[in-house]
Amino acid sequence: MERPLTGKVAVITGASHGLGKATAGHLAALGADVVLIGRDAERLNQTATHLNQHGTRVLAMLCDVSHGAAVQATAEQIIQEMGRVDILINNAGIPAPRTFSDTAFEDWDAVIGTNLSGVFYMTRALWPALTGNGAGYVITISGTAGVRGGGSPAYGSAKFGLTGLNHAIAQAGKDHGVRATILYPGSMDTGWRGAAIGEKPRSESMDPEEVARLVGHLVCTPGEFVLNEAVLNPVSSPLM
Repeated sequence: MERPLTGKVAVITGASHGLGKATAGHLAALGADVVLIGRDAERLNQTATHLNQHGTRVLAMLCDVSHGAAVQATAEQIIQEMGRVDILINNAGIPAPRTFSDTAFEDWDAVIGTNLSGVFYMTRALWPALTGNGAGYVITISGTAGVRGGGSPAYGSAKFGLTGLNHAIAQAGKDHGVRATILYPGSMDTGWRGAAIGEKPRSESMDPEEVARLVGHLVCTPGEFVLNEAVLNPVSSPLM
């Protein structure tokens, strides 16, 4: 495999499992040094150990992205240890109660804090590094709830909010060579909400490894254009 990301540093939130883990592995295989951010120390360290096979530098950091002060401290440590940041994958997210009546105030705060505010905190904290190299890339993982909404007020509101945030990131970054893409993936075989992994056919639940390949392709595209947004779905549900 060619290694076009050699010398680049990629930061991935929610990196201990699922799409975040798959993306970290694929970017490392493309030559990037990777920073893994998550809240589960055991799984995060397991992921870091697995990625060492690629021969690139791997840094695992515990951080709850919903806490702005913790994110700022983490960002400063990343810059100190890695020296630069070229790619940010905003992937961290938590599920929410499915209905309006089941959503308590604390549920709203937790979901908005992680799924929306956490994306702003991490992007803003790393902004000087992303803009400093003249060719940064920010990819935010939303979901089809960010396109069609749904019954969950907290989850839908957070994902719709990410669309507006992505527009703001793109606008702020255009004069600094920073590109911004938002992806709206549908059903993925990641064990979300405790679902069994590997039981559904690929036509009904996407392989996170293949979605990670798309992320890798995007960050390797020429800097003169950007894919602003894309909806991804299993072929059995092409229209969400």
